[in-house]
Amino acid sequence: MPTLSATEIAFLMVACQQAVLALGWAIGAAVVPIDRRSALQWACYALLTGASVVIFIGASQTKSEELRAVANICVAIGIVLMERGVRQFTGRSAPWWAYALLVGAVVAVSWVGLAPQYGALRVATVSGLVALLCALTAWNIHVYARRDLGLAFGPWLALPLLLGAMVFAARSARAVVAPDTVVAELAVNNSLNIGSAVVFLVTALVFHLALVALVGMRLMAELRRLSRLDGLTDVFNRRAIDEQLHDEARRAVRSQRPFSVLMIDADYFKDINDRFGHAAGDDALRHLAKIMKAQMRDVDRIGRFGGEEFVVLLPGTASTEALSAAERLRDALLRRPWAWQGESMSLTVSIGVAAWRGPQDEVASLLKRADAALYRAKSLGRDRFELGS
Repeated sequence: MPTLSATEIAFLMVACQQAVLALGWAIGAAVVPIDRRSALQWACYALLTGASVVIFIGASQTKSEELRAVANICVAIGIVLMERGVRQFTGRSAPWWAYALLVGAVVAVSWVGLAPQYGALRVATVSGLVALLCALTAWNIHVYARRDLGLAFGPWLALPLLLGAMVFAARSARAVVAPDTVVAELAVNNSLNIGSAVVFLVTALVFHLALVALVGMRLMAELRRLSRLDGLTDVFNRRAIDEQLHDEARRAVRSQRPFSVLMIDADYFKDINDRFGHAAGDDALRHLAKIMKAQMRDVDRIGRFGGEEFVVLLPGTASTEALSAAERLRDALLRRPWAWQGESMSLTVSIGVAAWRGPQDEVASLLKRADAALYRAKSLGRDRFELGS
């Protein structure tokens, strides 16, 4: 049995590392509430990358160009799966046809590259395509971290993949500039290749750490989002809407831009619970929240204040426009009745409207006026809105 060189042993360590990381992603896909398709694709990426290293070692031992071609194909498919996993994880389209074309190109170039005179072409093409995929992955991570997760340090998550893209791009360029030496270098047992194996070891680990950090950031963002939402209606909970109100009051002081609030209460809600049960009451609240989301603007903020009572924050809205918003909501509820177990009925609401009075006005006073207007609407017969004085 041929003795392994120091270079081959170093790359074998890379293969072992990738196998462990593949197992970690597979376990993560089974036990962690993340996008399992992405995690499984990252596991396959690690497995194929590790397998390609072992195959390269076999090619070096046997001088087999066929094995080198297979190793190149494994690397390409692995990087494709990594990039596709990131696209799916970040909610971007990942068309199979584009990846199939890319892998097909690698297979074709690897087949042509079996002839020794085309070895440099194989290295240049495969390394260039891998560099492109790494750069695209880095960009997707950067955009997702900054835009969707709001992370100021988003570029740092993409940096390892960007560095990997630069390494592969440099290797592709070197295959073009020095085609006579680049193919033979991998088979040479020297300090350069041993160092390359160590760099690959560290880079591959940092690649996976970047993916782990991406998953962790999304889990944290999801936990933060859930901590601010009402579990039944999927609108802001009381603490979160209170924060939104105080934030808007501070913005209004700086910009002198008006804002208003709607205090909304479902009419005769106790009768629904008594007649149909609490499950029906919960469904009625979800229906009400759905109608409010459909009627309000993207900049408006809806929160459940407690029980069947909701608060809507209307930024940049004076009292006249707030009254119009209350009227639209009331009409929408009449047009879209609530249905329960085959029975359809209209849900009505009473609404108190209050507008911010200026820098001296406090959130507590604003809500007190809206609540007083709501009470007046109820006392005047319900299914109406009143403006706080």
